[in-house]
Amino acid sequence: MNNKTILIIDDEIDIANNIRAILKDENYETSIAYNSTEAFNYITKNNYNLIILDVWLDNSELDGIGILQKLRETSSTPVIVISGHGNIEMAVKAIKEGANEFIEKPFSTERLLLSVSRSIELYEIKSENDLLKQKGIYDYNFIGNSISINKVKNIIKKVAPTTSRVMIYGDSGTGKDIVAREIHRNSKYNKGPFIAINAALMEPENIEKEFFGYNENEVSKTGYLEAASNGTIFIDEVGEMPLQTQAKILRVLTDKSFTKMGDNKIIDLNCRIICSSIQNLETLIEEGSFRKDLFHRLNVVSIQLPKLVERLEDLDDLIKYFVELFKGENTNSAYLIPIIKSKYINYDWPGNVRELRNIIERHIILGEKYDEENIYEEEKEFSDQNVISLPLKNARKVFEKHYLQSQINRFDGNISKTASFIGMERSALHRKLKQLGITEDLKK
Repeated sequence: MNNKTILIIDDEIDIANNIRAILKDENYETSIAYNSTEAFNYITKNNYNLIILDVWLDNSELDGIGILQKLRETSSTPVIVISGHGNIEMAVKAIKEGANEFIEKPFSTERLLLSVSRSIELYEIKSENDLLKQKGIYDYNFIGNSISINKVKNIIKKVAPTTSRVMIYGDSGTGKDIVAREIHRNSKYNKGPFIAINAALMEPENIEKEFFGYNENEVSKTGYLEAASNGTIFIDEVGEMPLQTQAKILRVLTDKSFTKMGDNKIIDLNCRIICSSIQNLETLIEEGSFRKDLFHRLNVVSIQLPKLVERLEDLDDLIKYFVELFKGENTNSAYLIPIIKSKYINYDWPGNVRELRNIIERHIILGEKYDEENIYEEEKEFSDQNVISLPLKNARKVFEKHYLQSQINRFDGNISKTASFIGMERSALHRKLKQLGITEDLKK
């Protein structure tokens, strides 16, 4: 069951009912409003995951754009605007007023469902990120006063107020995303959006559409660069971008403008760009997989994040923080502090701060009798398999499938908890599961 609710606002009964039928087949719950008065009666009484809004509404106090403007005064609910009399100007106006997508009638079932699922998913990701920020999840890497972490703090303090581009280096789990957010929060762009994307998780054939947006097949889509206007765009694993895309990003940085794919309207670049990489980009340059000229454009100020093993003097403070963060109503979790310290005193922390966070969360979820040895029995059995003879690509796929299946089973099919535990965005996890052929009944 989807359990997603959608409000359809359209004065044409046949079209509204047709949209409802399409969505019902996908297990979406729907309401229909035929004018602005009915629409806001529904909106004040219900929480919708998405609104599908027609521009032209007969016998309505407000047209679609008017409804959108009023809605955006108090709500960030995603909106897909539809119109049978659409044009580029109308699409641009709808997007500027806060619509997530614009679709021209008549549209195919596939087009509608793609827009619906994408709009809901992107909104959920944003909501999850906002919640994490409220809970202080993004602050943990700055707990501690080791020499190495204080050095990072000082660089952030100096570079944040500037407009300089920043390159962040560090192993997985060291907090590259956190550093980027901290720079954003202390910059002149902090009133605008912070948009984080992972180039390694983007489909190569779609990466330019995602960055620049597009106008094609009656659909207008805002890209990441435009969506980040007056804010910050954070490109994680920038070294994974295809060379063709690198060339276009370089052009954008040179011209300080870009155009959507399938369009010739020039859009000014008005955002700060922060990048990160787990790889040595200078090595990639030597290998011919990363442009030297782009590197120098992006690497104005560089920040190297320390591994957790290089800042063990911060371990006590980090453990105390995570125990406090995850204990919830379990007020007796303080006992975990000496247990974790003693158990992992000689541990090298390959997953860095993220691994520490996950271990403490597991301890608190599973309770005092938690036995890590038993929990990982399946993983140990897998490690005994003869994968040494496999090519690296095949071995990685086998491991990923086994690992993800084990984690999903651990969390009883809950995709959100699984994604949080392994440190992956839910949308990226969905794509990975599909690639690996893991199709079990998953829960949101």
